[in-house]
Amino acid sequence: GMLEEIAARFHTELKGVPSIGDSLKDLQAAESVGAQPILVLTGKGKKTREEGGVPKKTLVFDDLADASRHLIAHP
Repeated sequence: GMLEEIAARFHTELKGVPSIGDSLKDLQAAESVGAQPILVLTGKGKKTREEGGVPKKTLVFDDLADASRHLIAHP
């Protein structure tokens, strides 16, 4: 997938790297490479949360700005 290509291109692991998305597929892709899944409730995000099945370690924020503020405050 795309995340594996990014890791290979930059010769790095994605363990703990924040990965923000609004779909279950986004969150599962992040989890599969050890990244930190982050769900934003914009776009498909609210529906994704309601449907369930999100990875246990997923962080949830109202929108991208909210998620960004958290990441800046907790590097």
